[in-house]
Amino acid sequence: MIVSLTAGEILEIAIQAERQGAAFYERLATTADSERVRAECQRLVGMEREHEKAFQRLLGQQDGQRALSSLQPLSDEYRQYLSALVDSNMLPDEETAQQLAEEAESEVEAINIALQMEKNAILFYQELQNLLGTEAGVLRTILDEERSHVYELNELKAYLQK
Repeated sequence: MIVSLTAGEILEIAIQAERQGAAFYERLATTADSERVRAECQRLVGMEREHEKAFQRLLGQQDGQRALSSLQPLSDEYRQYLSALVDSNMLPDEETAQQLAEEAESEVEAINIALQMEKNAILFYQELQNLLGTEAGVLRTILDEERSHVYELNELKAYLQK
């Protein structure tokens, strides 16, 4: 469990989550049998990388820094909640994400893993948005895109199950 979690570390976790998502989709794009799955995964890789860049910009921008500094200190209870979210919902690294994609027994199983990853990201980003308040404009866009990922992955799953 993460003992102390600063606002900057929260954004670093978001950056890492996007890297893991990109790694997962990249591996799935190389192992999938379906052309539609490969194409969708390649598109998702690009989106995850754009999200990563957006979080990096937020971490480096003056407005983002001001918003982050206004969060200090987070309450112990909120810190524990965020730590629990991270511990229970985030993959440890990009290699594990790739391994999950590779070891999925079917494309449907891989899509189910992707759906859970996207839902976990949405929950975490909603909390991050709550923390950043008015400085969280970029998060609204990312959350909308993450929600669209869930919809698109569900559509892809339905297509595969026909």
